[in-house]
Order: sequence, then C-alpha cells, then structure tokens
Amino acid sequence: MNKHSLTVISVFLLPTVLILQGLCNEARAQETFKVEGHIVKVSEFDSQVERILNDASLPGLSLAVIDQDQVVFFKTYGYKRLKKLKNGNFVGKQKVNKRTVFEACSLSKSYFVFAAHKLVDQGILKLDTPLYKYLEYPRLAYDDRYKKITARMVLTHSSGLENWQSYNKPDTLEIVSAPGEQFVYSGEGYVYLSKVVEKLLSKSTEQYMKELVYEPLGLDRTFTTFSKNVSRPTNHSLGHDSFKQSYPKEKNKNPNIAGNISTTSGDYAKLLIGIFGGGHLSKARVAELIGGGVKLDENLFYGPGFSLFYEGCDTLVFQHGNNENFKGFGGYNVTRKSGFVMFVNGQLGDLIRSAMNELVFNMKENVSDITQYPNLVFEVLKVYNEKGYHTALNKLEETLTVKASAVSHYELEELQHLFQKKEPAFSEYIGEVLKTRFADQSGRNQE
Repeated sequence: MNKHSLTVISVFLLPTVLILQGLCNEARAQETFKVEGHIVKVSEFDSQVERILNDASLPGLSLAVIDQDQVVFFKTYGYKRLKKLKNGNFVGKQKVNKRTVFEACSLSKSYFVFAAHKLVDQGILKLDTPLYKYLEYPRLAYDDRYKKITARMVLTHSSGLENWQSYNKPDTLEIVSAPGEQFVYSGEGYVYLSKVVEKLLSKSTEQYMKELVYEPLGLDRTFTTFSKNVSRPTNHSLGHDSFKQSYPKEKNKNPNIAGNISTTSGDYAKLLIGIFGGGHLSKARVAELIGGGVKLDENLFYGPGFSLFYEGCDTLVFQHGNNENFKGFGGYNVTRKSGFVMFVNGQLGDLIRSAMNELVFNMKENVSDITQYPNLVFEVLKVYNEKGYHTALNKLEETLTVKASAVSHYELEELQHLFQKKEPAFSEYIGEVLKTRFADQSGRNQE
C-alpha cells in the first residue's frame, strides 16, 4: 500500500477516531459526579437505579442532576417500549437515550412560566391586570367572575377554574371557586393565559415558545406539538401502565402548554437553571417566583409558577407531573443551586421520587411517605408481572401472615384499586382483607 493510500485512509478514519475518543472522554468524565459536596460513583449509582426500575416494574427513565447551576449528570435507563411475548414475559424494545423525549406532563407549565415572566420583565404582561382586558374568553363569558382572573392567579393556581373542562360538565368550563380566594389546580387557567400571550405578541404558541424559551436556553429536545408543520421528534418513548402494557404516544397537533410538551430531563434541568440562575430573568422576577404565594400548608406555598417549600435557610421549588402512564418531577434548591429532574414512562413512576432523591443526595427525606417505593404494592406487582396471579396471591397471603402488623391500609387499598380491572377476583379478595383487618379504620372514614 502506497503512501497516498495511507493518507486517504487516514483522512476518512480521523473523524471516526475523534468521535470514539470523545465518547471515551465522556465515559471517563462520568465515572463520578459531585452534588452538594457529595461524590457519587456512577457505576454504583447505575446499579441502584436499574434495581429500582426493575423492582418498580418501570420501563425507562430520563434523569438529570444539577449542582452549582450546572447539569453535572444526565443519563437515561431502560427502554422506550416493552413488548409482551407469547410466554407472558416482557422484553425491552429500543433503549432510551439522551435524545429520547418523554411527555413533560404538568412540567410543561414550567416552560410557559419562564415565557410569562420574561414578558413581565419586558413590560408586555402585568401579573395583576385582569386577563379579559387583554383577551375576552368566550368559554367563560357566561360568568362575570372570570373578569377578576389575573395572570398571577393563573400562575398560583388560584383562578378558581377547574383543572380540565372534561372533569365535571363536559360542555361547560366551570369556575369552581371565587377567583383569588383559594388554591384550585388548573390546567385550563394556563390555556387561557397562553392565548392571552398569543394576542399580546401576535404570534402562535408554537412560535413564541420557540423564540422566548427553547432557542435562548438551547433546548433542542423540547417540542410544543407533533404538528407536521414544525420540527417534531421521532425518538420518543411510549407510556406504560402498571402491568407493563404500552400505549400509543399522544401526538398533539395543537399546543397545550399545561401538559403536552415533550422533552428530556436534560432540557428541563437547563430550564430550571435558566429561570433561577441563568440571568435570563431580572432579580425582581426571581424574587417574586420564590417569595411565597397561596399557602397550602406549614412552610408550603404555591408561588407564581412553582410549588415552594421553605426549610431552614433553604428554598425549594418543585413541580410534579402526571399524564397517567407518564410521570415527571423537577426539584431545585434555590439556596444550594442543586436539584434533579426525572421523567418516567410508567404509571407508578412518581412513586420512585423519594428513592431517587435519596440516591442523588445521599440522604433520606425528613418525612416518611408510605406511598413511595419500596412498599408492598411494588412487591406484589412485580411478582404478578413476572409470575402471574397465583404466585402474586401467595406472596400477599404470606406477607399478611408473617408481617401482618407491617401492612398498611394504604398498601391494600392501592393494590385493590390497581387490580380492579385486571384481576377482579384478586381485587375482591383484597377488599375483604381490608374489611377484616381495618374495620375500625373504615368505619371512622365513613363517619
């Protein structure tokens, strides 16, 4: 082989070598990550995450960790979709990767929160001006109380609007509480405000979200819709129920910034940094975002965009997301400039939040939550998914015999609900156990 041939081969191989070298460097860089002074070994961390997903019957996870306003860890686990084989076992189809989008669920609202507060900074939107003065809303014209609704009320979920029109009277969008008087979680409020912004900017939601949020923050894996007229993701995960059954992805053609944005944990982590530590909003805006709002409980408020929890010197902001078979959580400590984001394509994904928090920060949450993993619900469900009804029944009966005092009312009630349609006989049996073991408690609940 002559010298010229070697030169040509070198030219073609060089890009591949550089790519492989880059991948190796990335792998080396991610042997550990540091958060709040704690060094986490990625190999051990990965083993724990994979164990949790397996125990909780969850297909896939997108996870990002923030420290000192930097995304110090961004990784994905599991599969986009599970397929059931003829023998009843499940196999993963297509691994989740960093470009795989999940439904953001109610974390979609956070992207719009950023846009709204930018417009406040620019003097285009005022938080306390009644929205009807910007845009009258025919869906609420029947009730004059809607003329009291402001952007602040929408962002703090105190507008009085029901969450979704379909929940009560499908033909009427209801005001279920006087505007400004109490907390009523409402996606419909966000929809109204998003249309106000369309009017103010003379732009579609698709366009202004791109210009105000996605492009400035470099969010290249966040999408408002799956419209054919815009860039849309083909790399997306499917939602799964508790029994690992997958369902088609909802590919919304029209925008719904309250719950239908598709994204990754990495992009949402960038959003949190952009809002609270990126210099994109004025200090006055950030101060208002974390300065209180509608009181929910001791030290717990809903501010103009996020839930707020004050603990000692720490201010924590967070948002939960629930689209049935997709779940999400984003939490950020404003004081320590740290946090984590997770998206899961499984129905019980929100119930591993506490375990993930403990893994990331190497500390247990102050308040124990029986609904969170691990508990009997996950144990029985895992046995059922892997070995079927009879083995799951034996598992439950054995637990009720050996560890009777440790079984909670919640765990049995949740199992009864989970199996109500899938295994009616199993659900009925659990119902009888509930009546027998918690008769006094059931009686008190009915009084």
